[in-house]
Amino acid sequence: MDEITLYKLKFNAPLHIGAHGVGYEETGNMIHSDTLFSAILSLWRNFYEDDIESICKAPPFIISSAFPFKQDILFFPRPMVRIGKETKSEDQKEKKLKRVEFISKQLLESILKGESGNLEFNEEDTFQDGEFWHSNQPSFNKNNDILFAERELPRVAIDRNTNSSEIFYFSEIVFEKDSGLFFLARFINKGIRQKFEAVLRLLGDEGIGGDKRMGKGLFSLDIQEDFHILFPENADGFLTLSLYYPQESEFNGGVLNNASYNLISRKGWLHAPGAMTLRRKEIRTFTEGSVFNATGKEIYGTSPCVLEKNENLGLMHNIYRYGIAFNLPMVRGKQK
Repeated sequence: MDEITLYKLKFNAPLHIGAHGVGYEETGNMIHSDTLFSAILSLWRNFYEDDIESICKAPPFIISSAFPFKQDILFFPRPMVRIGKETKSEDQKEKKLKRVEFISKQLLESILKGESGNLEFNEEDTFQDGEFWHSNQPSFNKNNDILFAERELPRVAIDRNTNSSEIFYFSEIVFEKDSGLFFLARFINKGIRQKFEAVLRLLGDEGIGGDKRMGKGLFSLDIQEDFHILFPENADGFLTLSLYYPQESEFNGGVLNNASYNLISRKGWLHAPGAMTLRRKEIRTFTEGSVFNATGKEIYGTSPCVLEKNENLGLMHNIYRYGIAFNLPMVRGKQK
């Protein structure tokens, strides 16, 4: 399997990532892989004359979504497998375990090896209202520790027809010191890495997410070369750390056999230079943390076309939604 590079985004300003909700009222705590990919490709043409459509259709690099980190502890989406011993009745511990959204790397490696049934959940090893579960890190201050804080700011919207005003709220997250988001990358074409990192640094100066023109979403970049995850040798499945949109041949090949997954709808508007504001076709993809049957492929997924080119509207090429799985080999064990 290709080498993995770790990129840490250390935010110098508040961050707003669109989430399910009305307008800006809710913000996410991670950046989905398709959002990150689109942000990178939107700036690519500022540096290079590469064919953007070709890169979108057959990406020379594969990226994960961006997840939270604190100090040197990386948090990954909780895999959709049963954790701990199965019981007939749902006790209080299992209810609190369901609140966990992210787990530390050490816990992830145990699950990848098929040891999820042997893990013992302890509420004392969680923080941030039980959303983060770590493997008893002594540097953490138990339940008093936080990774980021969410805040709401009042805004005023003016109706263009009546000039009446209405208050709405804009949510954003502010990361604590030594915290931020990270993502992983594999380079199919290793020669493109230098370009990739140059564009990523530009993205840090431009910002990502909502309200970029107001100085939000700015970050500095930290790169770790020697990153690795312990993979099992007897893997029969894979975990995706990105949104995953399978090819039809993968469905037919049995990738969903005994799979455990969630689905998410992806839609939105396109604000391309020289083009009108256009609505992209809605698609449904598998979420991060979903677990699938391995069918022997190295690369799973595809990037479907969500908006066809229309030169009359200023759109000079097709628009694609990134859907390549950032897959980690795993022993599936018993699924939920």
